[in-house]
Amino acid sequence: MEAAEHFQHQLLKQIRYANRSSPISGETERAYLETPRHLFVSRYRRVGSKHWSDVNADNLEEHLKEIYADGPLILFGDDDSELASTISQPSLVLRMLDLLRLGSGQNVFELGAGSGWNAALMGRLIGPSGHVYSSEIIPEMANRAASAVQNTGIGNVSILEADGSEGYAAGAPYDRAIFTAGTYDLPRPFYDQVKNGGFILIVIKTEGGGDCLFLLKKAGDHFESIDSMLCAFVSMTGKHASEGLEPIYLERMPDWAQLSKQQLATTPFWWSGKGKESFAWRTWGIRSYLAITEPLFRVFKPEKTAGSPYEESYFGLWDESGKSLVLAKEDCLISYGTPSAKERLLEDLRSWISFGMPTTANFYLRVFPEDVPLVPGKNQWIVKRHDSQFLWSLG
Repeated sequence: MEAAEHFQHQLLKQIRYANRSSPISGETERAYLETPRHLFVSRYRRVGSKHWSDVNADNLEEHLKEIYADGPLILFGDDDSELASTISQPSLVLRMLDLLRLGSGQNVFELGAGSGWNAALMGRLIGPSGHVYSSEIIPEMANRAASAVQNTGIGNVSILEADGSEGYAAGAPYDRAIFTAGTYDLPRPFYDQVKNGGFILIVIKTEGGGDCLFLLKKAGDHFESIDSMLCAFVSMTGKHASEGLEPIYLERMPDWAQLSKQQLATTPFWWSGKGKESFAWRTWGIRSYLAITEPLFRVFKPEKTAGSPYEESYFGLWDESGKSLVLAKEDCLISYGTPSAKERLLEDLRSWISFGMPTTANFYLRVFPEDVPLVPGKNQWIVKRHDSQFLWSLG
């Protein structure tokens, strides 16, 4: 179809520009051209829109501009704050494929098939002697993805209707694994199902907000990071769904009624800008740093009211034993109870600055099973989850 090819090549030019500092490989570009994106989008809506568009052969041309824009599209779910499935930004998709270093004959596992487009692209890259097992927890999406892959004639991709957080033992061991949904943990099955020397490309979520994409290499009993970048992905669901990352409702804290009467000071504090609308973006770095290094770190939000449709959030330190709270809210620090939490936050800020104001992506990461004894060294922090523990390092 001539119109589809026009938009596909136009998007490729945009992808090349977006990745100009680290060009996409020729193999990945060829896989992209051989696997048109529109074949994997039968129903979508844009982020921020409530209108769903159904795509078919008769109306395809009117949707090509949206499908071949360099941005994500929502495929399933009506709530933008808790999206269930998307087809990701094409320039990021191709960059991720290059990070995985896919090669002929490899065995690949994917958590989160979504549209099936990413699985099909990987099927092209590993060739007929390799195989992709792609799991999708939403039955409707699994059926759509399987149908789309089948219609392309790609025979080395299996779409599984399953909880991908368990991996897929029947297809193991894997040379590569990829998570297309964010997680706060690395489920235990992947220590057994990924070959030694194999790679996992995984999206790590932290309490501080924001996601980070890590390329991890299997090294004996653990994984080590070899590349990382900031990103944004939907959250993983199922048995290993992310926990403890939601903000705390300040008014629901048992101590809030008393603390609210013990406000000590409100100190102006500027986060490279002004106003609440960009507050989350301006504080991404410090929040991600505190989520790793500071046990007292918390993210808060107020009760939503009809008069405040904007869902505000802010962060701070809460020392429950010392009854000390500090909130970083919009353009100020507000302290309650005793001043110790505020003093500790200011010390954390000095430490963050001394390290060069890092985000999650600037840390070196090693991931171990939760039962492996670990002792952090200088400038190292351990964050424990259910199945794994994350050893974060700076410097």
